[in-house]
Amino acid sequence: MSKRLLVTDDAMIIREMIKETASATGWEVVGEADNGRAAVEAYRELRPDAMTLDIVMPEYDGIYALENIRAEFPDARILMVSAIDQTSVLKDALRKGATDFIIKPSSRCAEDSAVMPALQAFLLRCEKDQGLPCPIDQPCSCVECRDVLRVVEQWNDVRGSKPNGSLAGT
Repeated sequence: MSKRLLVTDDAMIIREMIKETASATGWEVVGEADNGRAAVEAYRELRPDAMTLDIVMPEYDGIYALENIRAEFPDARILMVSAIDQTSVLKDALRKGATDFIIKPSSRCAEDSAVMPALQAFLLRCEKDQGLPCPIDQPCSCVECRDVLRVVEQWNDVRGSKPNGSLAGT
């Protein structure tokens, strides 16, 4: 089983943040795209185990790319990453097949943002979906485990699902 990620965002700094976090958690970044059209084409070509997808991009926007990828690949695991912090956009993305949705940070400082733990939580769920063992099924009291657990709990609330005791749940 593999851990291959496609990163899509028109902002290079966000792509770099996501790539750094994914690499640090053992994921191979197999490709990048900076617009919606390139994201759809890259997904078709690379068939990654998961992808991140910005919403506001040139060419196709992320919602259009999401719909096209999910129509062709119904099991695609797609994390929407956007600066748009609106419940209606979040719900629309989830209805159209997004696996998760996180808000981009306004600065590169990870301490000011939940992006890194949210990305880690998404990648852990993808690993569990593939049958890979969760590296932190028994969370300790470190900051990283607490942050990831907090993000998983928030998504359980958004989705209305019940926590299952695992950081990689849902």
